[in-house]
Amino acid sequence: MSCEDIIEVMRVMYQKGMITVLSGNASMRISDKLFCITPSSVPKHKISQLALVDLDTLNWSGPKPSIEYRMHALIYKNTDAKAVVHAHSPWTVLAAELGLELDPQRYVESKYAIRNVAKVPPLEAGSWDLARAVAEKAREADAIILEGHGAIAYGKDPWDALNKLEALEYLAKLEVLKRGRA
Repeated sequence: MSCEDIIEVMRVMYQKGMITVLSGNASMRISDKLFCITPSSVPKHKISQLALVDLDTLNWSGPKPSIEYRMHALIYKNTDAKAVVHAHSPWTVLAAELGLELDPQRYVESKYAIRNVAKVPPLEAGSWDLARAVAEKAREADAIILEGHGAIAYGKDPWDALNKLEALEYLAKLEVLKRGRA
């Protein structure tokens, strides 16, 4: 795996409608002290260069990192994550807004992808409050719903993290559709 996988993951998320042209982000740990992350204000399907962030100082080189770089850094500091992916998944956002429980054990697609799902309340994107809340939940869950915002997952590589977000989105869609039939 290389940081180039981050670029491809962002293209896949954009094509699947999990992010908009300027939303979402992904990162990958390069070493104990460094991770690469998608840049801010660059169309996600056209990313060509990533930012490098120092985990100790949070200083970066290259393009300005996503505003969520703090959230990624704190996940790396609090877990064994090798990659982090954040989407603005519409079905997941809607399911959370409707108060639906998203239990990954219900369906095969999510059961084998996600260990546990947690949720954080609406907090300002890019804020330290959001970063700290997500990092706390990341200790117990590998997929976290950001109410009114999206979801974030971490894993052994960018594709593993993306798979968790796709499984969560699938689970959310089924639960929303099921509710509509009740």
